[in-house]
Amino acid sequence: MTILKKNLDALANNSLNSYFPIRTRNSGDPYDWEYATSVVVRNLYRRSVSKDVVNSLKKAGEEVNFTNALRVLASKTKSKFEMVLDEEALWPVIEDMYLKEDIFKKLAPESSLFGLLPYTASNSKNRLADLFLSLMNGFHLKRVETGSGEATLKRVDRNFLESKVVDCLRSEEILDVFEDKKLSKGINEKPYLPFLTEAFKKDLDLLGQYPAYLIDNLTSLLKLYGFLYTAQLALNIKGWTGEPKSRPVYFIMENETASRERSELIAHGYQNIAKYFKFIFPYLSANESLQSVNKSENQHRLPLWELASKLDDGDIEALKRYTKSFYESRNLRINYDLNENDRGVEEWLKILLKISLDQFDKNKTDSSRPGLQNKFVTSIEKELCNEFCRSRGQLGKILVMNQDYLSLLTNICIGKNEKLRFHELLKEFSARGVYFDKQSQQALIVFFERVGNVERMSDSGDAVYVRKTI
Repeated sequence: MTILKKNLDALANNSLNSYFPIRTRNSGDPYDWEYATSVVVRNLYRRSVSKDVVNSLKKAGEEVNFTNALRVLASKTKSKFEMVLDEEALWPVIEDMYLKEDIFKKLAPESSLFGLLPYTASNSKNRLADLFLSLMNGFHLKRVETGSGEATLKRVDRNFLESKVVDCLRSEEILDVFEDKKLSKGINEKPYLPFLTEAFKKDLDLLGQYPAYLIDNLTSLLKLYGFLYTAQLALNIKGWTGEPKSRPVYFIMENETASRERSELIAHGYQNIAKYFKFIFPYLSANESLQSVNKSENQHRLPLWELASKLDDGDIEALKRYTKSFYESRNLRINYDLNENDRGVEEWLKILLKISLDQFDKNKTDSSRPGLQNKFVTSIEKELCNEFCRSRGQLGKILVMNQDYLSLLTNICIGKNEKLRFHELLKEFSARGVYFDKQSQQALIVFFERVGNVERMSDSGDAVYVRKTI
């Protein structure tokens, strides 16, 4: 049975709705990291604001949004407290302590769910969120049975008043169980970067054990993984004949000096990544155009490298016809030999990808596509790379890891261990696509010693342990 869709006809325009949040059109839209964080919390905890809350607001003729939903919660929480408070005058104090909007957002991970209320699945904000849902690949925190038979998660130790407020937040009156694991388009995706998916799931599982740390750091984790995914996708996009693997991406610390003598930083830094950005849209859109995904049967879209592995000789004619049709629809100023009959299926896929790339080359087309491609690349740099990219004079742009991101990365890499040997920690960094040269490794040890989370068993680097700071 062929993996290619049945009606394989070339369309006049390219389309991309999978594996990446940037689009060629409306690429100037701002990317809402707070919204993406809320979506990840929804799927991680498998909870959403209840239909009862939504319906009560609609019935009252009120807008369904964060502020009004919080008012519903405050009203229900007040009724619970009236049964235990000696003085009615205490309620306004409790409300000020826990149910004012800025304070409530930090009260519990589920607080962020209120921010999703005004939006539908078709909202463009979901493009960024879908990147992380694709990386999660259905992962959620597992609830464990307590002695009373109740299924629960790791929770923050709270005082009596705070516990009552949070219990009301988590009640069935306020939150429903969220069962839908699909992306906003209703289609799931098999991981494009399986090694990064496994790391992301492990890191989310760790943060789930420290809810207060998760509240403070989940958005930063998403920004970190948003860049790592972009970098590794770019470096692996052309290697579609095999499963992707972690490719070297070298950072320095923000207080370090960069120089041309640091060969790894230059050869495997930001500029090496950036030269592959131009392949992302052509390759991903071509991959998407070859597949037909059945939503009702919950079929998963495949990454290009997996699609390629499933093609066989029976697909040659269909892929050949599609490649010719695709070429004719693009009006390129360059000729391809498309009449050769002895090519294998891999050769035809290679030609299709080449044409898909060439349609964005200003030297090969008179269309407006090159301008759209430039906007696409600019948006990648602005929305997904800017947090970690710095200009350093004649060296151009390099990758910098500040102390906050380094501390977060260190904690998630040490994971459920209390401490990790420094060389093992570096392996965990590289498993996530973060590399440091020898000079930066020395700077790392100095940083860890300064914050006090190093155990040095001897002067040998093999005997240096790093403790997590959660």
